[in-house]
Amino acid sequence: MRYRTLVFGVDGATFEVIDPLVAAGKMPALAGLMARGVRAGLRSTCPPVSAPAWTTFLTGKQPGKHGVFCFQNFDARHYSGFSETLVNSSHFRGKTLLDHAAEAAPIRTLSYRIPMTYPPWDIPNGVVVSGFPLPDRRQTYVRPAEAAAELGPASPLSYDETAAAMKTLDVATLEASNRVELEGLERAVGRYLARGFELVIGFTGIPDTLHHGFWAFHDAASPLHDPAAPSGARTIIERAYAEIDATIGRLTAGLDDDTAVIVVSDHGGGPAPFRHVNLNAFLAARGYLEQAAAGRARVATTVGRVLERGRLALPGRLWLKRRLPERLGRSLRALRKATGAIAWERTRAYAIPIHYPVSGVWVNVAGRQPKGIVAPGEEYEQLRRTLARELAGLRDPDTGAPLVVRVALREEVYAGPHTVDAPDLIVETTAGYHGGSDLDRLVSPVPPAVLRRNNGSHTFEGILVAAGGPFRQGVALDAPSLADVLPTALHLLGVPLPDDLDGRVVEEALDAAYLATHPVSVTAARHANGGPAAGDEDEEEMRRYLQGLGYVE
Repeated sequence: MRYRTLVFGVDGATFEVIDPLVAAGKMPALAGLMARGVRAGLRSTCPPVSAPAWTTFLTGKQPGKHGVFCFQNFDARHYSGFSETLVNSSHFRGKTLLDHAAEAAPIRTLSYRIPMTYPPWDIPNGVVVSGFPLPDRRQTYVRPAEAAAELGPASPLSYDETAAAMKTLDVATLEASNRVELEGLERAVGRYLARGFELVIGFTGIPDTLHHGFWAFHDAASPLHDPAAPSGARTIIERAYAEIDATIGRLTAGLDDDTAVIVVSDHGGGPAPFRHVNLNAFLAARGYLEQAAAGRARVATTVGRVLERGRLALPGRLWLKRRLPERLGRSLRALRKATGAIAWERTRAYAIPIHYPVSGVWVNVAGRQPKGIVAPGEEYEQLRRTLARELAGLRDPDTGAPLVVRVALREEVYAGPHTVDAPDLIVETTAGYHGGSDLDRLVSPVPPAVLRRNNGSHTFEGILVAAGGPFRQGVALDAPSLADVLPTALHLLGVPLPDDLDGRVVEEALDAAYLATHPVSVTAARHANGGPAAGDEDEEEMRRYLQGLGYVE
């Protein structure tokens, strides 16, 4: 038996917000789904950020296989650690499970605004509506193109208008924009459900955006929390969750038992870190990293700290970033990260912050980095194992608390052909600490201006709630992986799974009798090349949006 499958992607949603609202009766739709279905935490990718996470959702593969690690991919040829271009759907197009579903059976699919789907691509019997980052968040980008007329606008606000509303805490403007987004979600999902589409995936990014700018108002434990702040700012996150729940409730009302409903988030949400762990300061103290000549280092460090403290107002920062020649833009980013203060020709290893709570450590390998000095082979292997051991023991010099949860070799975190693109060591820092760029202090405070802009961040655990169809009732599960969601959805649809997935069917969520009569079927994977990348002008607009959320430089 095939079950129609409805998936809601809710970016950044966390049980930390959901459970109190459910207990207060403010999220009845999700409460009902949990009561008659299953719930679990959902393990995100490393790092826990939307670009690799939603790509993992779409492909059933982890970053080592699908090749998307961040909004800018890793690149050892740049001492920033990242490429100078943004990732988009061309990096994995033609390899998603939407494509596999369309090819395996006459299944009609809708993918509505899932991140990393710009530019959109053609799927037989399918509709792909691109999600962020987009050239213009007010526009609808869709294939087939004729579907745009019935979908309506994505948002009434441009990137700059959204950034300004976040900065000034213009709750009314943000909530009006959120209503338009949810109305569009409800209109699209409802329309394609009514047409009998068998796999319908809808998305909203509202929670994650609000977490970044309003978590300190929501969370009384935040050092930036102000109980006297306007009520609208303190409760905007809760109200958004309640509105999303109401949307889900209307869309699932009256669905029959042959429809399975799955609600997922790509990662969780929580407070942003308040302290930096400056791994390069440790590497310098141990002689693995050498600072540049005093004058050059002083200039680079001073400029970097000024930029980090955000002394330039938002409109000025946006104007400057948009008009600097690319070469100067790269120099500005290097100064902000203090890479201009490092003597690369005398440095054996260096660290880069990736996304909280993950940093990477690169060995400066001869023939790989521009000024690499460490010989590949035995010298490289010995050095990174020594670094892993030493970094794992780091402690806060003021409190004695451990600074690092885990240090792993890249092949211990990733598997697949893109593993070699990752930093040599992956470092997970303790909650409340994230990688910084200071070369003099091991631990330093995150500047207040930075925290005010982005006082919420991500956690490794998102949410999974599923009900209807063959899902068990009233069961709490151990956390599966985000990569497991679409394999499970495809199994419900009766589609054989490609044999190259990292994800699996979450069998413990399904009724035993159903599994006995519907064993998981596997078939040889089909591969296709990606399509054309976004243009330069498109990338400029997308970069501005990601800069506003602190995802890229």
